[in-house]
Amino acid sequence: MNMKIGLAIYNFDPKKGGAERYTFDLAAALVKRGHEVFVFCAKGIETPGVTLVRLYTIPFPRWLRSLTFALNHKRQVRRFGLDVVLGFGNTIKLDVYQSHGGVQRIWMEREIESYDDLFERGLKAFLLKFSLNQRVQQWIAEYPIRRNRFRRIIAISDMVKRHMMGHFNVSEEKMDVVYNGVDVHRFHPSENDPDGPLKILFCAGNFRLKGLSPLLFALAELAKETRSFQLVVMGRGRRERYNKIIASLNLQDNVTFLGERAQPETVYREAHVLAHPTFYDACSLTTMEAMASGIPTITTKWNGASALVAEDDGYVIDEPRNISELSSVFMQLLDQKKRASMGRRARLKMEQYTIERNTDEIERILCAVCEGKTIP
Repeated sequence: MNMKIGLAIYNFDPKKGGAERYTFDLAAALVKRGHEVFVFCAKGIETPGVTLVRLYTIPFPRWLRSLTFALNHKRQVRRFGLDVVLGFGNTIKLDVYQSHGGVQRIWMEREIESYDDLFERGLKAFLLKFSLNQRVQQWIAEYPIRRNRFRRIIAISDMVKRHMMGHFNVSEEKMDVVYNGVDVHRFHPSENDPDGPLKILFCAGNFRLKGLSPLLFALAELAKETRSFQLVVMGRGRRERYNKIIASLNLQDNVTFLGERAQPETVYREAHVLAHPTFYDACSLTTMEAMASGIPTITTKWNGASALVAEDDGYVIDEPRNISELSSVFMQLLDQKKRASMGRRARLKMEQYTIERNTDEIERILCAVCEGKTIP
């Protein structure tokens, strides 16, 4: 069954990562399967087979940008006779809802928790509570669910499903869980184990939320036992405050900042382990890419992708600030044979979580919604 499918994303550009990259890949995959795909965006790059519908938005302030995008999407989407509309929490007109950020209230709680300084934490809590931008975004994200104007909800992890069921009181019968897919051809293990000391990779756009600070304190504990390790930080996060922490912990010779990389897959293959002690991730693609690259992953229960990390292929700790547990895990991973065994198992698991499988599941749900079927 070929469908006319509508997707909406403010910036249709895979270089932005996250939901933008997911939407781009999904649109391209659906086009290859013969569907007509219409992407409603404010900014976007032309893509073969995809019809871009550019929406007018007022860029500043941010709350007005979000509101004008949602309202203009509702106005424009009616013009195209679409069979089904998949929304990502930024629209109020949709058939299928898929949030890539989870429940906003829970994200806000974890965002506040990620601040080390108590004064900063209190200030952030105050600012978020009275932020007009956050209120508008939350209203847009929750409107279809609160008003029961949706057919299905797709959660990108079991954690997000639990949070959404609890927050919105949505029945389980209306929900599906479809984990992200990873490009297992692009992200694959290195032919040889990288040389040198234990190379720990940290990859994030938001260093604070993803747990760089507790990671550094855990490595300071590790340094009391051995200096045979190197932390490689990849991503566009701000490094200034972390340079001060690194100096105070005497880790200057053990930490390298790479910045962003156009080919992150090569950096994964040069690492021995991924450290992702995040305060919150709906379902970290970084975690899945590392596993596909054949390296063990350390993460927290606040990462939806942690459900994919078993004892024989990685580690899941309760809280990012559990410094003693985090440092003890690194001690265990100094064992090369243990790393290799865990990496092989991680790779085998990720071979089941491909982009093709993700597209299969999304396509199946969209088809069932079009046909009015009950989804098993």
